[in-house]
Amino acid sequence: MPRRLFALVDCANFYASCERIFDPSLEGTPIAVLSNNDGCVIARSEEVKAAGVPMAAPYFTCRRELERIGARVFSSNYSLYADMSRRVMETLHTVTPDVEVYSVDEAFLVIPGPEAGADPGAEHARLGAVARSIRERVWRWTGVPTRVAIAETKTLAKAGVTLAKRLQRHGGEPALCFWNHPAREAHLASMSVRDVWGISRRWGRRLEGLGAATVDRLVALPDPVIRKTLSVVGLRTAYELRGVACLGLEHDPPIRRSLIRSRSFRQPISDLATISEAVATHAARAGEKLRREGLVAGRVAALVTTKGVGEGPHRTGWLELPLSTPTNRTPDLIRAAKSSAAQSFEARDFYGNVYRYRKAGVVCTDLRPARPVQTQAFVPARTFDPAWADGQDRLHAAMDRLNRRFGRRTVAFAAQGAPRNLRALESETVPEAGGTPAPLPAWGMARDHTHHAYTTRWESLPVVRA
Repeated sequence: MPRRLFALVDCANFYASCERIFDPSLEGTPIAVLSNNDGCVIARSEEVKAAGVPMAAPYFTCRRELERIGARVFSSNYSLYADMSRRVMETLHTVTPDVEVYSVDEAFLVIPGPEAGADPGAEHARLGAVARSIRERVWRWTGVPTRVAIAETKTLAKAGVTLAKRLQRHGGEPALCFWNHPAREAHLASMSVRDVWGISRRWGRRLEGLGAATVDRLVALPDPVIRKTLSVVGLRTAYELRGVACLGLEHDPPIRRSLIRSRSFRQPISDLATISEAVATHAARAGEKLRREGLVAGRVAALVTTKGVGEGPHRTGWLELPLSTPTNRTPDLIRAAKSSAAQSFEARDFYGNVYRYRKAGVVCTDLRPARPVQTQAFVPARTFDPAWADGQDRLHAAMDRLNRRFGRRTVAFAAQGAPRNLRALESETVPEAGGTPAPLPAWGMARDHTHHAYTTRWESLPVVRA
C-alpha cells in the first residue's frame, strides 16, 4: 500500500479548448492553433487529429486539408492561454496545497494513499472517484476539459494519462486510478518506451536495440544494464515505472541561468533602425521578467538572423556584452542590447547583396539573485548613490504595475518605437478609440487569425444579454 500517490492533471487540447470556452459555436468544430507568425500547427482539436493533420505541421502544407474539413484556424493568443492556465492551477490548489505546475497545461498533485489494511479494490474505486471529482471541479470552475490519472509515481501517472486518452477515444472515462487498474499491465505491455516520460529518442533507440521496445520489457532489464545504457537518470525512470517513487514535487523551480526573448518578423527587414526597435522591446520585456523573478543579468547579447529561409545571403549576428553592474533595469538592458545589435548588424555581404533579416532577440546571461553585488572599479558615480538607486527601483516598480493593470506596453521607453504601434502588437483585430486600427510595426509577428482575448482586454469581454 503506497503511503502517497501522485495525480497528473492534463488539460485536453488546451489551446483549442480555451478558444471554445467563450464561443459555444465552436463546439464540435475542428480547431487548429498556429505558432508565432502563423507558421506551424501547435494545437489541434480531436477532429483535426482524426483528419490526420500532424503536430507541428507547417500551415501552408495542411491549409487545404483544414479548409476541406471546415476547420477554424486561430493565431496563438498567449495572453488568454496564460490566464486560463492560472485559473486551472488555482482551482487545483483548492484540492490540495501540494501542487507542482509542470507546464502551462499540466500539473502534479499529491494524493493521500490508501489506508493500511484497507481493501485494495475498495481503495481503487475511491481513488477513481477522487480523480473524477478533480476533473469535474476543473470543468465546472474553468470550462477546461482535463484528463486525470492517479498512480504511485509521477512517471506512472504520465503513463496513466495515455491510458485515459485511449479510453476516452472509445467513449470511456478520462479520469482514472492507474494504481491497481485492471488494464494497467496490458497497457504497459503495449506502450512504446519512446512514449515514456523521461526517455529521449536516442535512449529509445538504445533500448530497442536491447530488445526492450515496450515498457514491460524495460522494467524487466537488470539494473546494471539499465544504468550502463541510460545512466542513473534512466535507472531512476525504470524504478518509477516499477512503482518506486524517486521524483518528488518541485514547488520551487531552479533559478534560471539565462533568459531569451526573441520573435520572428512578419516581413524581412534590412535596416538597423527597425531592428533596434525590436531589440529594445525584447530587452524591456526581459527586464520585466527579471524583476518579476528577482534576478539581475550580468551580460546581454542581441541576436539578428536571416534564419536561412528564402533567397539571398544568410548570416547570424551575435555579440555578448558585459554589464558594469548586474542589473534588471530596463534602460541599462536596452542600452546594452542596442549596442550589441549595432555591432552585430551588417547591411550587405561581401558582394553587395542585402541581408534580409527575419528574426531578432535578446539573450540575458550570468543571471543571479537581485541582491547587493560587488561592482567594477570604474562605474558611474551615481551607482553608489542610495537615493538614485531607490528612485530607479520605485520607477520600474510603478511601470510594471501600470503595465500589469492597463495592458502590456502601456508605459514604454522611446527606444521601443511609437506607443500606438506598440499597442497594436497586443491585438490586430481591436481598433483604438476612433475606429482606425493602429499600424503594426514591421518587426511585429504575423497574426492574421487573431481571435478575441476575452479575459485580458476590456474590448473583448463577453457580452451577456438577458
